Amino acid sequence: MDEEEFDAAMQARKAQPYGTRDTLRLENHRRRLSALEMALWGRSPADLQRQLAGRYPEIPEGYDLADYHELYRQLRALAAVMRNSKHGWASPIARLGATIVVGGARITEWEARCEIVRRAIEFLEKR
Repeated sequence: MDEEEFDAAMQARKAQPYGTRDTLRLENHRRRLSALEMALWGRSPADLQRQLAGRYPEIPEGYDLADYHELYRQLRALAAVMRNSKHGWASPIARLGATIVVGGARITEWEARCEIVRRAIEFLEKR
């Protein structure tokens, strides 16, 4: 495809303006992931520890593998921001919260959340 063909294809596929329907779709998606977070992680460090204690976490019903992959992608992106020294505001956030002890290892709440989602994906992919 040359430049003219590319330009013609882009003109034919002009993007629609971002609208209310798009906002509602994204808001519904965010709410779905928030509900998954609460169901998977619970409300306390003890809930995180309980989820990490087993071979696999308890898997809430009503979510598919794509939901877990999206949540994991967002967690990894957030973790990258927290590790980046350019974002000095994020580093203290990473240290907030309790330290979770699992099998002698001490991890932060953020690390615990990532590990729970990773284990849930591993379990779902094996099913």
